[in-house]
Amino acid sequence: MPLEQVLTIVIIALVVVFAWTIFMKLFKLLFYIGIIIFLLLAANLFFIYQDFNDLKENFGVSEKKVILVEGNEVLTGLMLNGDTKLMTNEQLDDYSSYLRDNDYESILGDSYKLMVFDVDIISNLDNEIELEGKIIAQDDAVAMLKSKNTNAGEKAELFSTILADEILSSKSPLFFFSEFKDDNIVIYPETALFKTIKIIPLSFIKDVAGKIFDKTKETAKSFVAEESENI
Repeated sequence: MPLEQVLTIVIIALVVVFAWTIFMKLFKLLFYIGIIIFLLLAANLFFIYQDFNDLKENFGVSEKKVILVEGNEVLTGLMLNGDTKLMTNEQLDDYSSYLRDNDYESILGDSYKLMVFDVDIISNLDNEIELEGKIIAQDDAVAMLKSKNTNAGEKAELFSTILADEILSSKSPLFFFSEFKDDNIVIYPETALFKTIKIIPLSFIKDVAGKIFDKTKETAKSFVAEESENI
């Protein structure tokens, strides 16, 4: 066999061995990376599942603070825990102060969850708002909630109606999460489920809202009924 052919075979053999060695190293590296990614995904899915069950069981029956804000000012707020309580002006002033420092922990206190709604999301609602048989346009509702001349009870009653009938309603099951993804709603603490919701398509979470928020919606409705009876 000519020397040139022998050298060609040797070179090809060396190239094949080198390529195979590189391939095996890459395969092992990708294999270990794949295992790590799988374990991370499994752990994340486990935490999401736990979080979902916790929210489904406890969100509706545990105390929640729900505040409506314009910038760093708290316009009105509700304490939801079986029944609904109106936040005092002193509490609203304190929470506004905490909000300027993004100190959600101090606002949360001992409550289960804090929900912060930007007042301007009301303008994104599709429907006019019905309150005590009267139809209120979204812009008028926003103006009432921002006004210093609207008393605290009226603001709370209007916000409760919007919360129960529009934001948490099954009529628009994706509205809440759409606004949450756009940072117009803050949930604190933001646990695994809510972190995941921010990065997945809305169509994946169509049924989640009803399972989590039904009891909260009913509590907000009860507040409106009580306020109406007191007028």
